[in-house]
Amino acid sequence: ESPGTKLVAAVPPEIVGNSSGGGSPGLEAGTGSVDGIAAKGSRDQQRWCKRCKLYQPLRTKHCHDCGVCVRTHDHHCPWIGTCVGENNRVLFYCFLVLQAIELVVFFFEGIHGISVLDPSVVLILGLLFIAMFFIMVAALLCFHSFLLLANLTTWEHVSWNRISYLKHLSSERGSPFARSIAGNVATYCCGPRWCPEQVRRCSSVASALRRDDDGGILWEMAEPRPPNCLM
Repeated sequence: ESPGTKLVAAVPPEIVGNSSGGGSPGLEAGTGSVDGIAAKGSRDQQRWCKRCKLYQPLRTKHCHDCGVCVRTHDHHCPWIGTCVGENNRVLFYCFLVLQAIELVVFFFEGIHGISVLDPSVVLILGLLFIAMFFIMVAALLCFHSFLLLANLTTWEHVSWNRISYLKHLSSERGSPFARSIAGNVATYCCGPRWCPEQVRRCSSVASALRRDDDGGILWEMAEPRPPNCLM
């Protein structure tokens, strides 16, 4: 499953810009309130991708490695050779969980081997490498757990002040796309277009998400909510 949904250009680039004279599409400087941003209209919240020749829906980013615009872009992962985005980020999270479990199992198997066999340099070095990889995977898993609960992406977390529709908002107040913790988890798990409709109906938040004709999420900005509200 591809990380994002196919996007189709609908507006020629020559009309992109603001009334003050050209420039890249985005939000003009404002008060930083979501109401002020929403008043500008959905078209002004979207950025124009010069490479794909299309308006990017909110939370979409062009990946130079994949050569496409990826919806709800998280990051490009060299280990799996593709982007992590709207349609596969829950699979990436499961991948991290399984990798962590696998490393724990191998580590304890190695400890058991030391107890029944003569310790060898190769076995001890192997255990050290396994422990090192486990720390890396566990740290990555903790970070993505935070992103899951806060309804954030790695790109948004790292580049908040460079994203046109976010830079006028305070990152300390939380994501303007976030809801409750339960709602964020449901959106994360049930957001992919391949998720069965019967599963989405289990969550009022996931089933209420607006989608385009291709099944991609049409994100809407609201008042920021930090991840401290359960329901």
